Amino acid sequence: MFKKIGEEKSVCVKYMCQSLRNVGVKVYLVAFSSTGSSERHLGIYHSSTVKNTNTLLLSTDADTLFVGAQDALLSLDVSQPDSITLKDKVRKIDCGNFISILQFFNSTHLYVCGTNAYKPQALIIPASSLSASRDTKDAKNCCPSSSTQRNTATIVGERLYTATKVGYFGDKVISRCHSRGTRNNLELQNVPKLLQEPEFISSTLVASEGKILLFFTEVGDLTGDSFLNSFIVSRVAQVCTDDNGGSLTLQKRWTSFAKSQLVCQQGDELQFNKLQDIVKLSPTNEESPDNTLFYGVFTSQWSSSGLSAVCAFSLTDIKAAFSGDYKTFDLNGNHWTRQPNCGLFNDNDRVLNIVKKSFLTEKAVRPVGKKLIFSSTEERYSRLAVQRTQAANGHSYTILYLLTESGFLHKVVLLAKGPHIIEEIQIFKQPQTVKNILLSTSKGVLFIGSSEGVFRVPVSNCSAYPNCAECVLARDPFCGWDSKTRACATVSRIGSNLRQDVESGNVNEQCTELKNTTATGKHVFCLNDIVVLPCHSRSRLAEVTWRFSNNSIVPQFPYMQWADGSLVFTVTPETVNTYHCMSEELGSKQTIAAFAVTLPVIPRSFPPPSHQQPDVTLDSDEGTKTEPIPDYYTTIEFDESEPTKGEKTDAFMTPDKTSEKKKSYYTEMVAFCLLFVICLFVFVAFVVLWRRSMRCNKTTPQKQPKDTESDHIWQTELEEQKS
Repeated sequence: MFKKIGEEKSVCVKYMCQSLRNVGVKVYLVAFSSTGSSERHLGIYHSSTVKNTNTLLLSTDADTLFVGAQDALLSLDVSQPDSITLKDKVRKIDCGNFISILQFFNSTHLYVCGTNAYKPQALIIPASSLSASRDTKDAKNCCPSSSTQRNTATIVGERLYTATKVGYFGDKVISRCHSRGTRNNLELQNVPKLLQEPEFISSTLVASEGKILLFFTEVGDLTGDSFLNSFIVSRVAQVCTDDNGGSLTLQKRWTSFAKSQLVCQQGDELQFNKLQDIVKLSPTNEESPDNTLFYGVFTSQWSSSGLSAVCAFSLTDIKAAFSGDYKTFDLNGNHWTRQPNCGLFNDNDRVLNIVKKSFLTEKAVRPVGKKLIFSSTEERYSRLAVQRTQAANGHSYTILYLLTESGFLHKVVLLAKGPHIIEEIQIFKQPQTVKNILLSTSKGVLFIGSSEGVFRVPVSNCSAYPNCAECVLARDPFCGWDSKTRACATVSRIGSNLRQDVESGNVNEQCTELKNTTATGKHVFCLNDIVVLPCHSRSRLAEVTWRFSNNSIVPQFPYMQWADGSLVFTVTPETVNTYHCMSEELGSKQTIAAFAVTLPVIPRSFPPPSHQQPDVTLDSDEGTKTEPIPDYYTTIEFDESEPTKGEKTDAFMTPDKTSEKKKSYYTEMVAFCLLFVICLFVFVAFVVLWRRSMRCNKTTPQKQPKDTESDHIWQTELEEQKS
């Protein structure tokens, strides 16, 4: 049974330890408060009438968030920092069931596509008013037929490029829809080994190349890949936006389609072969478009537990793979042969016939630096977002936001020495599938769509760090310690005077005026109570230890330290002491909490009425109150100052251990002597009575037994004489 400090004191002082033992052992959980809070304030939009808010689209000014849900299309106002409000909603939309594609068709209209009971239908709606007139379009072979199938879509020049599965049987389609003028709607040709049970992940436009890159996974081929048959392979594919199909061969079919293998592997270690999500990080305006990076989160097909990694791929390496040699699938021999170059739609039929069978690159795309940039053996990541930001000193850092399947968001910064997890944020109370995560760099927030609603998560929470040490140790490029306001503030400009060390987290250099002071909480317990002293460290990288007031480490027995840092023990005379919870990270030591465990007043004897006892001070959470102690109680006080080296504080005070207060045993001695005299008197009386009884038994005359045989002879002789 756990009780708070106020309740624990009233019970313990009122009834004393003797009565508490009669009801069994108590367990007390000590609670303490600290300045600041590590909890992140999350905004959420939730409606009982709206379900499956999974499809998200942010307006160009980042003030409006469009949400596709089940039988509904929402427009949410996200212009305010801490709120999400409903602007407009359309119920029972014509393309109902599940909204699977939500994109900007142009600068003023939205393209909305829904499953519509396995008959996909699309609408073009004004973004300013969802209830205005709309244009309906046929979406057959353009939109997914089922909400359970992943898909990807990109609109370029009011033409939809999509990769999905359609129909009852899940036919795979990579198509271009809603083409106008001389442009044809295109689909993928149906040839063996082209796509094998694909699951489409993402797509993006590479404007400098005039190509659409598509990312997906599929079942690998025995000879075409470095995998055995039926194993999953991650892919990147390309199609050209100016592709118009062949004239005779490959009519209204892609002539520019090609695919390559994505390898997320370090050395000869086990490969992370299943792509979960991938996003594009564009370079700055001064850099070349070839410096574009794609960050993907991968899991392993051979592990059902938490095992995932993040790899980065450069556009330069992707271009090199597609511009190199290709493998050609031979239908007769069922094997792959190398074929140089890749044909386009304006080539002749002979070349296009080769292109039909030459769609797999010889060279695979490997990660930047041929290594993993982040990996985890405990968490299984499902979605990610990425951004680049500058610290107070002007250095640029890459931040990853990784969403786990268990409902946590990990914020990771990529440093020169390796990745560093800045913080962990709990988004969902129960694990659930998240289908979309959207980052707004201008607003500094993440939007997460789920079945529970839409969550708004700020990318930084600098106010959670209460002192300079924790602010610097966080190594968050968004946060720095302001020595003037004595608060951890958000980095708003480069060259500010904020104290920050993202690479090393050196507290000694950044926090010269640091004063590590923590108030000691005094708490009264009774013997044999089980006490839980909490120690909540904000950093999982810090080493937490418990120490006594003389700085010695608390032993493992009779103490027990939980995984969260809490200290558990039973109150005995030996465990009455002052405890300090210490955390150490990167050479910086801090006192997180301090507790003084004491015993209450205990009834000892009934001294003479003339004897007076001093007052005792009882601590409470609300203030300090002084109450007189009854005459029949004796007080036990513990010195809070640090004891001398080698000296141990005892719960009970005896005359040989202290000279300030000495106990008189006069009453006990008189009672003992009286009982001894009474016992002696009883014993003497018993001995006297026993000896007198023995003497009486010796002087009493005894009756001789009759000789019956002699009497009989004498009687016989007398009778003979008479006769």
